[in-house]
Amino acid sequence: MSSYFRAFLAGVLIWTGFAPLEFWPGPIIGLAIFFSVLVDKRLINRLVISGVVGLTCFLPMLHWSSTYVGALPWLILASGQSIIFALVGLLPVKKSIDGILIFSASFVLLELLRMKAPFGGFGWGRVGFTQVDSLTNLYPFFGVAGISILVAFFAAFFVVNRKSVIVFIALLLSGLIPITNANITDDSFNIIAVQGGVDELGFSFNDNPMRVLDRHIQATPTNHNAELVLWPENSVDVDPAKSSTSANKMKQYFNRSRTYLLAGVVEQTAKGPQNSSVLYNSKGVISQRYVKQDLAPFGEFMPLRSLAEKVSSYASQVNDFQPGDRFTSFGIDGWNMQSFICFEILDDDHVRLGAQNMDFLIAQTNNATFGTSSQAAQQLQITRARAAELNKEIAVVSTTGFTAHLDKNGEILQKLNQFESAALEMRMQRSPDQSWSSKVSSGEWIALTLFMLILSVFRRYRYSR
Repeated sequence: MSSYFRAFLAGVLIWTGFAPLEFWPGPIIGLAIFFSVLVDKRLINRLVISGVVGLTCFLPMLHWSSTYVGALPWLILASGQSIIFALVGLLPVKKSIDGILIFSASFVLLELLRMKAPFGGFGWGRVGFTQVDSLTNLYPFFGVAGISILVAFFAAFFVVNRKSVIVFIALLLSGLIPITNANITDDSFNIIAVQGGVDELGFSFNDNPMRVLDRHIQATPTNHNAELVLWPENSVDVDPAKSSTSANKMKQYFNRSRTYLLAGVVEQTAKGPQNSSVLYNSKGVISQRYVKQDLAPFGEFMPLRSLAEKVSSYASQVNDFQPGDRFTSFGIDGWNMQSFICFEILDDDHVRLGAQNMDFLIAQTNNATFGTSSQAAQQLQITRARAAELNKEIAVVSTTGFTAHLDKNGEILQKLNQFESAALEMRMQRSPDQSWSSKVSSGEWIALTLFMLILSVFRRYRYSR
């Protein structure tokens, strides 16, 4: 079997770990094959092999990015991610403990690089997001980056020493053993999460002004015992502060609701639009506001605009949103919660900082612009890993799905069907303590540690020759 075919197979197997397949053994087997193919290869061969693995993984995984905009942006995104991924082959790999360390450290260092750069980063497709059903109880201790390190290390270790599979099986068993959450009490916070849907999927989801708002008003139950109604990102598609019609609709809603509402609002400011999560009190008065800080490149702001508009005519339709500069701890009746808006769930450091001292978390998103693709399922998979990593429950709400209640192990307790217009009742449990991984680790420190490890091992390589 040729090296390049094995590289192709490795990439496909790594991809199977992500939604919609979510075959968690796939990345483990794929990384083992990847390591075995790199061993004792020359530089150019290692780079090409790594590029093949990256392409065969990212092309199917990121196919959702072609929805409504055509193949070219998808191919550019997948190729760009694969170029960074190919740098795994930059350093020589031997079938030894040093080779294992260089491979696993390089692999995860480049995952962290993709999370941060370019243009603010794109952390999609990290192996640490794929093991929430296998290494569940290890997430609070190692975090997403640490899970990637464990998987890459033991995949390579198995190639060097087949007996190491016993150690990995022990890890799997420890990750799957149920842990009783002794701090769970009857104290709970009731939420109604509303998945109102849109009239038409795609970039035209809000072409008919206020229809998204109307749908979420209509889908919100009038009789409930919830302390908070939760609407998704972009659910208030016309700024009530700028539109009397939108303001009147909100006023009529609060006349019958009389419950706190946390809604995704597209707010218009003098500097430009901002993607906000706005908390209204029971009288419909704005109580608190969080403005999305970590904006999606090419979605909420357009880097290299002149070039991007030549690649796709849709680039001209992207308005540059204004980022926020601080977190907001939403407080209701002694409960503290933080919302992450869509793309923000990807960045380790952003999520870790925002989750501090929160009783539970909220993820608001709008998946209408990706149609029926696997994007929404992949995002839910990422959010599940975050729940397990932070050891906190997460209320996920989307315009079109998936709206779900995740427990502190990342398990889906309840979920609405995609594209169903409905409301989901959730009883959120309080988990104010930080997980061990969120206390002691950050992406920058992990990256620095991995870089120093690679440097020391490589120096030992050179001096031992």
